[in-house]
Amino acid sequence: MEILSSLVWIKCGAAKTTPIKFLPDQEELDSMIDKKGVRVKDDDDDDDDDEKSKDADMDVEKYNDQINQDDEDDDNVIIPGAGPIAMHASNRDDPLLEIQDDGEDSDAEDFFIRPDDNLIVAAHIEDDTSSLEVYVYNDKEGYLYVHHDILMLHMPLCLTWLDYDVNNTNPVNCVAVGSMEGVIELFDIDLVDQMEPMYTFGKKSKKKKAKSSKKTSKKSGEGHDAAVLDLTWNKLVRQILASSSADATVALWDLSQMKMALHLDKIHKKQIQSICWHPSEPQNLLSGSSDQTVCLTDCRDADNKNSQHRWTFDSDIERVAWNTFDSNQFLASTENGYVYAMDIRQTTIPVFSLSAHDGAVTGLCLSSTVPGFLVTSSFDESVKIWDVENGSVTFIAERRFQTGRINTCLANPDFPFTFAIGGQSKGLQIWDCTENANVRSRFGSRAKFEMVEVFDEKESIKPIVSTFPTTTPNVTSAVLKAQRKKSSKKNK
Repeated sequence: MEILSSLVWIKCGAAKTTPIKFLPDQEELDSMIDKKGVRVKDDDDDDDDDEKSKDADMDVEKYNDQINQDDEDDDNVIIPGAGPIAMHASNRDDPLLEIQDDGEDSDAEDFFIRPDDNLIVAAHIEDDTSSLEVYVYNDKEGYLYVHHDILMLHMPLCLTWLDYDVNNTNPVNCVAVGSMEGVIELFDIDLVDQMEPMYTFGKKSKKKKAKSSKKTSKKSGEGHDAAVLDLTWNKLVRQILASSSADATVALWDLSQMKMALHLDKIHKKQIQSICWHPSEPQNLLSGSSDQTVCLTDCRDADNKNSQHRWTFDSDIERVAWNTFDSNQFLASTENGYVYAMDIRQTTIPVFSLSAHDGAVTGLCLSSTVPGFLVTSSFDESVKIWDVENGSVTFIAERRFQTGRINTCLANPDFPFTFAIGGQSKGLQIWDCTENANVRSRFGSRAKFEMVEVFDEKESIKPIVSTFPTTTPNVTSAVLKAQRKKSSKKNK
């Protein structure tokens, strides 16, 4: 089974036009060999190696003689009823071919990144092998292909993009990867054929390691005791990266020193599945947990309970996201298929709630450029589009994907109606939802670019949209269940 556990888009222009091919020097090769436990030969092995090399030389001579004989036989290919067929080493040598393309030029062209290309980095897991697949996607021309991949030693669970590097004054193109083993690794996406991450940190070390390279020597020995479930980069304080874990803690990492700056262990009681920085207040971090709570924490005084604001729901929290058009609002999705919008100025009454899916809502994308444009995805294998402008909820469209459970769904940062979707199978899926007539008619006037009309999709049955009365005393489990019973009776 091929699983895509996480995805991240990279905006147009962030990648280098000509990626760099990694060529390690001898010191780096020796270091990597030592870390992988490859045994270095000693003098006692020389005699055996000499005998093996002699046998190998004899085998190579026999093989070359056979190849030369085969080449002579292949010079004149004869088919019954036809004369000899001329064989050319290159298409350019064949005078009868009008298009003399060996495919080399197209491969070379695919290596370069155009200014209007997006990159998509996908965390790919297949059996016991894990990798990062770097795709090139062009929204205007519609092409998608794998540019290169990066083999992983640890199973990747979450990704986030960042352009900060303390050693480089110019913006870089990096991805942070959180793993099952509690390790966080930073990779340069512009570097092809790299054999190890730029930096590795976030793993608590119980034993001292013998020898390590210059880069991995910056490992802090601090971090999480369990899997890293989410990562978020602070775009306003660019050297800060936050991670959440199954150990019910949040860690803030100072990328300028590559060490942990703050460890928050009193926010939640169970694993923290989603975190998100406030779009305009860099000290405020939003977190959602399996303890069925969402917490807003002022990281300047995180241990002070007065710096924490909490909301309680009736199911495990899957994802949290801010409303960039109203920084006082956030959205939270739950394991039982609901989505809630809350106002941080009050902890009781939701702005709206909706029964979005039949399974856990694992994707929650509220557009930062198109007001009210909300996309959700779920373990029920569907992606749905909603209009939530001004707090009223309207179902717009739905599409089902044959990917098994959908693990992740993210919007293109340059083209808000294009989404990347990853699940339990079928690999990476791209959906341009402007192909749906309802989407075009509903959001076309709010979009900043012209929509191209294409074929229509079949409309789906509208899910239930529930609202809370203003008399609701608190967003607790009992209240939510009571409201659902009332709404279900009305529907009957």
